[in-house]
Amino acid sequence: MEAIYYDGKTSQPYDAKISILGNILSINYENGQLAWVISQIDYSSFTGKGKTMLKYGEFPHQYLEFPIDSSLFHALESHLPRRREGFLAFSNELANSGFRGVLIGLVIFMAITSGFFFFVLPKVAEYVAGGIPIEAEIDLGKQFYESFVGDMEVDKEKTKLLKDFAKKIDFDTEYPLKFTVVKSEQVNAFALPGGNVVVFSAILKKIKNPEELVALLSHEVTHVKKRHSLKGLARNLSSSLVVSVVIGDMNTIGNILVSQANNIYQLDFTRDMEKQADLEGLQIMYLNKLDPKGMIQLMERLHEEEKKVGVDKMPSYLNSHPMTKERIAYITKETKGRKGVKNEALEAIWEKINGKM
Repeated sequence: MEAIYYDGKTSQPYDAKISILGNILSINYENGQLAWVISQIDYSSFTGKGKTMLKYGEFPHQYLEFPIDSSLFHALESHLPRRREGFLAFSNELANSGFRGVLIGLVIFMAITSGFFFFVLPKVAEYVAGGIPIEAEIDLGKQFYESFVGDMEVDKEKTKLLKDFAKKIDFDTEYPLKFTVVKSEQVNAFALPGGNVVVFSAILKKIKNPEELVALLSHEVTHVKKRHSLKGLARNLSSSLVVSVVIGDMNTIGNILVSQANNIYQLDFTRDMEKQADLEGLQIMYLNKLDPKGMIQLMERLHEEEKKVGVDKMPSYLNSHPMTKERIAYITKETKGRKGVKNEALEAIWEKINGKM
């Protein structure tokens, strides 16, 4: 009977003649003759795809390879232990590979652990955040607002005008929306959990018409409706949140989230979150029969800002994923052939806001 023999020291294959004498497997090859005790032979995890691979001895193992339908296979089948397959074979190979196996196992463990923390755990945290009752989210939002906006200067006059402006828009939500303008040279706007939308005065200076302002507010309100801020915070604090749920300390969840109030305006949404806010923001514009080109114009203003200050220095609203140029492309495609009408009430309030710049 014929097979291919590997001595375990090199990858060199040797043609070998095999014979069976009781509990001994005799292997003859060009460098000599050796004997394996059949009861000590095991299958290798490399067995499969039409071949049988046997291993023998301590690490580094010796190997014997032959076709799965060969006479040697049938001769040995009744003498060898049941062949392990899949993960069992692989784990058995590692367990018998000495220090090398320990290293490989450690690398695999680290890869699985990293995958859990970077991919699975954030998703679990998002799910946990999505299960928080809206009433609790609104209470959290109030604490966020007091913690963050309390340290900034509110532009009371523009805030009143922006509230009047927002009242003329149907945002199709049950969240109690609240709009605030804060004085800042940063071109930014962001949504807090529970319904608060904060607009920095600098971004209002960039906007040129009421449709652009509706686009901005619709984008941010969509973040509120889809609980993106809450989920984004949960992703960033995923390990702490999940531990709190596991030990049943639900009060800690709120404390952990509120502790991040000062960082929320720097929160990076995922690519899917930003795209959803753009496209569902457009649906709000359609609902109000407004020209959706306002969303494109808003993005063009932001793209100009991007080029001016550089991508690396952009605040989170602008330096998000997908990037502004890509957003302009898919918004343009989505709005093709769609038109709107002028809203005189919005136009009148916008003129007042614009006149206060």
